[in-house]
Amino acid sequence: MKLNHFTDYSLRVLIYLNKKDNAQSCSLDELSEKLHILRNHLIKVVQFLSQKGFVITKRGKNGGIIISDKARTTGLGDLIHLLEQDDSPIINCQSKSCVFMSYNCQLKSFLDIAYQAFIDSMNKHYLSDLVFNNWDIIFASQHTSN
Repeated sequence: MKLNHFTDYSLRVLIYLNKKDNAQSCSLDELSEKLHILRNHLIKVVQFLSQKGFVITKRGKNGGIIISDKARTTGLGDLIHLLEQDDSPIINCQSKSCVFMSYNCQLKSFLDIAYQAFIDSMNKHYLSDLVFNNWDIIFASQHTSN
């Protein structure tokens, strides 16, 4: 299974925001710089995360983005499933007519069971479980290499 770019970027944003002090909001420009993701991609990501209640956004001079409690208490599996935005993420036998469908093919069933096991396994973990030994060093090196 391969996660799409939207899921990847969204998880990076949530990981970064989860490590920030809630008193400090974050701008799109900061996210773009720190995570090496184009600002235009982040606009879509942050809008989606805001609509789903995983981040709180505030416009204006004192505005910015902070993580919500919902994001912190949602299992990583449920986050991934939502971010993938597809009820049939592995295989869709209907999208292109499959010759095996009428012959009782069980591949989709096997993949659906495996996908659910993946989601269940990931739901044992939360953003807080993503521990980085040298969090400050990850971003400090960006200033020295530029």
